[in-house]
Amino acid sequence: MESHNLSQPSESQPGMRGPRESAPQAGQPEQLSVNELARFCSEETAKFLKQSASNDRFCRELFRRAIIFQDEAAWACLYQQYAPLVLTWIMQHQGSMSILGQEGVSSLVNAVFAKFSQALTPQKVENFSTLAALLKYLKMCVHSVVADEVRTRQARHYEETLEGIEQEPASDDPAEAVIAHLSAQDLWQAIQEELHSEDERLLVYLAYVQGMKPGEISMQQQSFFPSVDDVYRIKRNVLERLRRNRRLQAFFQS
Repeated sequence: MESHNLSQPSESQPGMRGPRESAPQAGQPEQLSVNELARFCSEETAKFLKQSASNDRFCRELFRRAIIFQDEAAWACLYQQYAPLVLTWIMQHQGSMSILGQEGVSSLVNAVFAKFSQALTPQKVENFSTLAALLKYLKMCVHSVVADEVRTRQARHYEETLEGIEQEPASDDPAEAVIAHLSAQDLWQAIQEELHSEDERLLVYLAYVQGMKPGEISMQQQSFFPSVDDVYRIKRNVLERLRRNRRLQAFFQS
């Protein structure tokens, strides 16, 4: 999972102060109601995100009640408090642009909190001694959910495209026939073994996933394929290697 810095101080930086410097009248977190904890947590989180002096003990207690005691009211308060921050992280993710138009934002936010609640068990939560550490873990869940959604949609797209692809004129080349009928998972796993360069990967994707003709490929990707002859040349090289691929040979024979 890729590493991203939070836009707030880390647990090793100044900013996480003792009870005398923040909410001095709050009392002990363990003695407060969920609503009181949520109010103090909201105030302290706002300071924390602004890198001002803050006290994270109210937020940590709110997380503790939600995770260890499975307090639904505490979970609701955590969601209300941190859903906007989760949404910001989703929008900042490099893969989000490919899925936000298809997937409701609220569904992604819900998926992040679901993953967070499943991954952060009561045994694990005791190891998170600061709000910064908890939020860092929540952000890791954001990246995991977005990455999983991108992969799922890509696989679904490949499957749907292969099912509806308009085939080129009939060919006697067995490698062509195999590519046309393999499932998306088997197709890409087998083909990746034989693709040696970016232009070959692009050609296979455009020809066999997007269903484009050689002329269309050359016109759209002239930097890779200056002429139609280049498309045919690279395609012949790829097919020649695919014909020698043992997995594809076995599939065709079956």
